[in-house]
Order: sequence, then structure tokens, then C-alpha cells
Amino acid sequence: MNFNLTIYQNTKSWKLRLIIDLMRLTFVDRLESVNNKMLGLSFGSLGLIYIVMLFGVYIAASHQGLSCKGWPLCPNGVSLPPEKYFFEHFHRMFAIITSTIVIVTAIYAVKKVRAARKFSVVSVIIIIIQIILGMFVVDSKLEPLLVAAHLSTGVLLFATMLTTFLITYRLKAR
Repeated sequence: MNFNLTIYQNTKSWKLRLIIDLMRLTFVDRLESVNNKMLGLSFGSLGLIYIVMLFGVYIAASHQGLSCKGWPLCPNGVSLPPEKYFFEHFHRMFAIITSTIVIVTAIYAVKKVRAARKFSVVSVIIIIIQIILGMFVVDSKLEPLLVAAHLSTGVLLFATMLTTFLITYRLKAR
């Protein structure tokens, strides 16, 4: 917004109008900053979810689902894995990182971005279900129905976070 002081000088209540316009400008800048942060968080979450899904699909397709028989971590813990556990280890590590970012995104949405609040919170609920299903998949030695539920829940999580991102993107476009 460009300020032209002659507009304000020709009105009776120019001081009040100037204050209102300055407040509006400050609010719009602040709102745009909030939307940029939410846009970045939701896009980052979406990208990480996609990476975790790619690792998971590769693990399922290459029959490496039980390379790490323990849960939640492989036998090497958080250190670099031997080749035998490589993909399964990174799938689980990225899942931990992704879960954290999704939770941070939801907390930010609850506090600052009302329009994206519902889908962000639903994403957290879905990611908790997804983690529990992942545990059951490993504990059941790859029960096909549980594997299908785990993969389907991943797609649902991706769709929910995509919706969160699109809501935030629409807010920014306004």
C-alpha cells in the first residue's frame, strides 16, 4: 500500500483514517508472514510424507519389510545402519522426523491459521494411527491386511496434508 498524504489532508478525520490504514497494512503484513510460515510447514510435511511413502513402497516391493525385526528401531539404533537394514532404517528415521514436522505444523495451525486447523489436527491423528499400524505390521510379520491398511493410511495422510497445504495456498492467494 502506497501512502499519499494528500488523500489524508483533504478529509476531516485524516488522522483516524491514517491510523486505520497503518493498522490494516500491519495486519496484512503479519497475516502474510503467518501464511508463508504455514505454507512452508505444510509443504515440508507433504514432501517428507512423500519420501517416507517412497521408502515404504520400495521396502514392500523388494520384500525387505522384515529386515529389521524389532520395533521401533533397527538393531543398530540411530547410528548408521549396515547395508542389510539400510532402507528399513531410513524409512523409520524419516517417519520419526516427518511425524515431528507434522505435529509442529498442526500446533502452528491451531495457534495461527484457523482455516487449516481441522485438517492439520486430523493429520496428527492419522500419523499416530499410521505409527501404530507400522508397529503391528512388524510385530505380525507382514500380515497382508495390516500391510494394506498401513499403505492405505499413508495415502490418506498424504491426502490430508495435501488438503492442508492447498487451504494455506488459497489463503495466501487472496
